[in-house]
Amino acid sequence: MQILLIAANALRLDDGKRWHETHSKYAYAATTLTTLAALVPPELNANVALIDEAVDAVPGDFGGADLVAVSAMTCDAQRAYQLADMARSKGITVVLGGYHPTFMPQEAGEHADAVVKGFAEVAWPELLRDFARGAMRRVYEADWQDAFVSSLPVPRRDLLNRRAYSLPNTMETSRGCPNQCSFCIVPPMHERRYVQRRLDRIVAEIDDMPAGQFAILDANPMENDAYAANLFPALASAGRTWFASASYKSAADKRWVKAARASGCRGLVIGFESLDPVALANAGKSFNDVQGYGEMCRMLHDEGIVILGCFVFGFDGEDTSVFERTVAFVDQHHLDVVLYSVYTPFPGTGGWARLNSQGRILTTEWGRYDGRHVVFQPVGMTVEELQNGFYSAWKHTYGFRSIFKRVVGATPMPFLDLAVNVGFRHYRRTFLPVGTSATRTAT
Repeated sequence: MQILLIAANALRLDDGKRWHETHSKYAYAATTLTTLAALVPPELNANVALIDEAVDAVPGDFGGADLVAVSAMTCDAQRAYQLADMARSKGITVVLGGYHPTFMPQEAGEHADAVVKGFAEVAWPELLRDFARGAMRRVYEADWQDAFVSSLPVPRRDLLNRRAYSLPNTMETSRGCPNQCSFCIVPPMHERRYVQRRLDRIVAEIDDMPAGQFAILDANPMENDAYAANLFPALASAGRTWFASASYKSAADKRWVKAARASGCRGLVIGFESLDPVALANAGKSFNDVQGYGEMCRMLHDEGIVILGCFVFGFDGEDTSVFERTVAFVDQHHLDVVLYSVYTPFPGTGGWARLNSQGRILTTEWGRYDGRHVVFQPVGMTVEELQNGFYSAWKHTYGFRSIFKRVVGATPMPFLDLAVNVGFRHYRRTFLPVGTSATRTAT
């Protein structure tokens, strides 16, 4: 049996013509495909190959596969369907899974022989055994929690094109999140659960990794204090540097930060989201204390932690002043790297349910659900004002003046910061229209 695993990427819809303008090295390797490869039942004697379309192209014959499995986020769904239709036209059996097929299984099922809903630790091996005996069902869904906690296999990292990633070593220590932000896809995808892996499994996986630093890809890996108290020593014993996400609650806690730093942490992705407390409360994120943002940034830098700050534009009630206020905050507090997104109501989230019921969803062209396009009717500004304000924020923050102000003399890792900021400056050119208007301080 020949199995091909694919992570779809929307930019491939144009046959990759823009691809080399977009990436030299991709940021990190996701664990989805490598974990699926490790879950293939050994008794099937299958040959497994994987292709992450962020870094590699799918061969026209799909590598002679008997079965093709495609994973897709919402923004990549149209590309996933294109691949699925191409493979089926060649007589290849196709399985679709991932975030988007989980919440839109009927739509996905129009392009596939089977759809896997949710996580696949149990469902994927079952599907493959059914396929081998000619009895594959149309939909698979099975509880994943016990398998994730106790028996998640070491991913097949040997199948990765490691040189294509800045961070090829990645892993999961937990799934889900204890918070329930209405715009976030994590809580519904994880069935409102927040579970942690056994420490011995984590240590074994780190030991199996090739040398070098690694990233923890969990949405909120160490907010459980009891778990963090045991995980930090385990990470410290590995003797490697690592990067992860953290909530405001964790990142503003100096004891937590000191323990993280001592265990090897050098950078955190933090969801600031907004400078408006009302917008945060309405989105279910009132635990973010806007008044404490500045002090948290200073403390993290003092402790030697790099900050990748995430902000979302378009919450109800925001007006056009939000863009200049946000970029000024970013400059003032020397955020090392920044990711701006347009509010995006992903299917499955509370945001989607609310905006859909209000008739405010403007399109279901899934390729536009990438955090860079306005797909709903905002309140407080027009669609055009939100779109142009998003562009102006990117243009300002990755102009040389802002990069210099944020990086020089204010960050614990200036050379790394400078390199990453230059990379993001290059990235912004792939989606900023020529002649985009910008805030008055942009360069």
